[in-house]
Amino acid sequence: MYSLKLFGVRFTGALGDWSLAVVLTFVLCASVQATEKDNGLYLQPVSEEIGQWTQAPQLSTDADMVINGIVNRATVTQAFTNPTEQWVHARYVFPLPQNASVDRLYIRVGERIIEGEIQPKQKARDQFELAASQGKKASLIEQHRSNLFSTAVSNIAPGETIHVTIEYQEIVAYQDGEFSLRFPTTFTHRYVPTTQSSPLLVDETLVVNRLQNGWAIPNSRVPDANAITPEQRDPMLEDPISFNLSIDINMGLPIADINSDTASLNITEISPSRYSVSLSESDIANRDFVLSWSPQSGSEPAAAMFIENREDAKYGLLMMVPPSVNTEPLKKNTTFVLDVSGSMYGEAIEQAKEAVIYGLSKLGPDDHFNIIYFNDQAYRISDTPLQASLSNIGLATHVVEQLNADGGTEMLSAIDAAFSIPTLPDALNQIVFVTDGAIANESELYTEINRGLGDRRLFTVGIGSAPNTSFMQRAALAGKGTFTHIGNLNNVSKQLERLFQKLSSPVLHSLSMTWEDGSTIDAWPNPIPDLYSQQPLVQVFRFDGENKMMSISGRLQDSEWKQDIDTTTIMPSEASGLNVLWARMQIESVRLNPAIADSVREKTITDLGLKHHIVTKYTSLIAIEKTPSRPAESNAEVHVIKPMPPKGSQSTLLQSGLGSDRDLYLGLFLLIMSLIGFTTMKYKGDHDRTQVIKQGAMM
Repeated sequence: MYSLKLFGVRFTGALGDWSLAVVLTFVLCASVQATEKDNGLYLQPVSEEIGQWTQAPQLSTDADMVINGIVNRATVTQAFTNPTEQWVHARYVFPLPQNASVDRLYIRVGERIIEGEIQPKQKARDQFELAASQGKKASLIEQHRSNLFSTAVSNIAPGETIHVTIEYQEIVAYQDGEFSLRFPTTFTHRYVPTTQSSPLLVDETLVVNRLQNGWAIPNSRVPDANAITPEQRDPMLEDPISFNLSIDINMGLPIADINSDTASLNITEISPSRYSVSLSESDIANRDFVLSWSPQSGSEPAAAMFIENREDAKYGLLMMVPPSVNTEPLKKNTTFVLDVSGSMYGEAIEQAKEAVIYGLSKLGPDDHFNIIYFNDQAYRISDTPLQASLSNIGLATHVVEQLNADGGTEMLSAIDAAFSIPTLPDALNQIVFVTDGAIANESELYTEINRGLGDRRLFTVGIGSAPNTSFMQRAALAGKGTFTHIGNLNNVSKQLERLFQKLSSPVLHSLSMTWEDGSTIDAWPNPIPDLYSQQPLVQVFRFDGENKMMSISGRLQDSEWKQDIDTTTIMPSEASGLNVLWARMQIESVRLNPAIADSVREKTITDLGLKHHIVTKYTSLIAIEKTPSRPAESNAEVHVIKPMPPKGSQSTLLQSGLGSDRDLYLGLFLLIMSLIGFTTMKYKGDHDRTQVIKQGAMM
């Protein structure tokens, strides 16, 4: 018999009983990592003795936005509070809008305000490490993906609150007669594919690397896997992140309607063209916040221009809605690609299946289609396009209805499978990709899209409350299509009706912009993406101010298309920060251009980031206090602040390169069964030996 004394109580049992108890305890410990005590969240480090608890740093977020015309200037303040009795370093991974240009950083400690400066990424890290070791307060803002950033803060004193403020600028979207903006508050766990090569070694001695202690192991396909995979909060055990938002909308034209499908709003009218918007709830840090507003009928902008005068040059922002052209709908050959991996479990898979079924119902008898669904592997229902007959659509609908979400997210195999299906020469060949985009190997997917797209168009449909919008927007841009987001089941028909109008309409492609004398315009993005019905042309450009007439040309089906714009008749408005938007657009174009060598790409992006003071893949913002605040004899503990899990997500175990939920559950089941078997066999052996002893005693 074996015994254990715990909390003053002695537990006694046989070895077999203890074996099973150890397994069950392991399972419970893997599931429960925190508990509530004294109205706060307390975490127990593995190295601590039982009963010794330390409280975790807390976070709240406030976002203030000012929209002038179609330019949004946003200020996001993260308040890090240290309720412990120890000095701490903290890190928080968070998303921002896809095209956000982060250009300002401030940290506030009490009445002291420290402004950040832009530095090459490694230099900024070195400065942060030095400041942390010297006991100085510092903050480091890094970009890991175009929409995924992190804040690291060093030396937060016991009981102290540090405010980290970042500012960014973006262009609000205008499409189908409606303005909109999206602010992500959390993100879905990203699948990290495995590689046959050895994993990269991570130096855990540095503060930044210790803070980048994600659940995924870096490898050659995703070198920064540990930096982008923080564990998520358990909503049942940990307090939600408080989130507040206020927006000042000043459009310069009458507004008819303001609404959000993702949150409840307080709306105050200041004038017919200006409104104040705030949240009437604070627990939305588990979804994308989406706001939309419409101009009054008859006030829809046909063109708008904004100008900024700077010392180095003039910068302009042009938005133009091309005139609609009535043409006959073209035949379609549509391949639906459906993500059924584990990250889609719950509400997301129902939205995704509804989206595909809706898409099938919109096909005409002259159209063709195919369906690919994927998790660890990709499967297709046919090797060739199927006629969109009622019987084929019925069979395909039945297949989709039976699908469930489980397994990894091997998206590369799904894209390859879609490109392997033959195209039809007399039809619009389109791929509709329905996914949450929860992958970490985006760069190799962009490469594959550029390589195999051919004459197809790729349209992405984002599913769930916090999809990887960055990946899907850029994939659609590389695939010459559009991105559509579906936040809940009530939005499926509304959002997809607009998408299928685009799928049936001719595309305005091969677009270019020149001045009246034929000279090219230093405008971005470049090349100009294809345009669909009710989709505006948005370009940020640099010029000397002498030219007045722009010429925009392209092709509409097989015909030439051209439109001249007299910039003097648009009445340009003054704006600020257009140079930042121009640089951001150029950076994204450089990143997506496969013809640019890696060394040239890195130098170009670094130079643009340093010149225009923006955070990029190769530049970071760093703010450092001049004098140390942590005593030399005190040490600082490392804490990673967990983001909220996306609303509606129900996956209980991580979907990573290690495999799917079913593999982990199967392994756990086999482990338990083997221990039970071992215990049973040992019991039987003990019983047999006892019988032998008894028989020997009777003889």
